[in-house]
Amino acid sequence: MTEDAERARAEQARLDATAEAERALLAEADAAARNRAMIERGRRIGGVAGAALAGAMIAIRDVYEGPPKDQGVVVVEASSEPGDIDRDGVALAAEDVGGDHDLAVPPLPPRPPVVGRRRSRAR
Repeated sequence: MTEDAERARAEQARLDATAEAERALLAEADAAARNRAMIERGRRIGGVAGAALAGAMIAIRDVYEGPPKDQGVVVVEASSEPGDIDRDGVALAAEDVGGDHDLAVPPLPPRPPVVGRRRSRAR
């Protein structure tokens, strides 16, 4: 049973590595396609000079921004659901705001939904 588990773990590690390599290839292909589209748009708008300018802008962007950095994933867990200040209002103690008196702000009355209005054109 442990030998089967080891094989399964090795197979999963191989599949994970393959998936990560495919993600990297897809990201590179996506970036290349985006760059080609920018150059083609420059060519349509400004001819050869527009294509050259678009290529120069891509090069400057790559130099200025550098390679993408892995930001990681941030997970924040709370012991309870956050309060709804629109429904419940806010109540703060004096030490929370730094004043001499407690502060209580009641919730705002509910407002009707915003609906787009049709405007007539000036004649």
